[in-house]
Amino acid sequence: MKIYHRITQGVTACGILALLSGCTTGDALARLDTNRDGSGSPQEFDAYMKREIFACADGNRDGQITQKEGQDVNPELKTERFRNVDRNGNGYITRKEADATFDREASLEKLFKQIDTNGNRSLSDAEITAFRYRIRQSPGPAPLHKTSDILRP
Repeated sequence: MKIYHRITQGVTACGILALLSGCTTGDALARLDTNRDGSGSPQEFDAYMKREIFACADGNRDGQITQKEGQDVNPELKTERFRNVDRNGNGYITRKEADATFDREASLEKLFKQIDTNGNRSLSDAEITAFRYRIRQSPGPAPLHKTSDILRP
């Protein structure tokens, strides 16, 4: 199994791209670190990733993700999977439904643990830099084409 898939199991490519964006790792950490203590807590990471992932998948920025928008991010998204996330069956995924899916599946917690290599429950600039390096060195398709738990078939 490729390292990328081990690290990102359960997390959308949009969230990974959010961590990879910016000219320097400090930029990503600055956006993540809302209390400005110089590190990213699990709660800050969770909020940041949910916000960034939803924004990436919500192509027209209307506050909801249609199945087509989900398939634009992941062409392999199956109707059954979409319906599992769309808990009220109204044909689109709200931010609340998306967040609940991440919480139910604990996918962001798993990713946090992969990035937090020293296990201190706090992400440092060095850990984010190392994670970004591992992802960029990972063989396989570009991160944008890798699938997520929330939008996985």
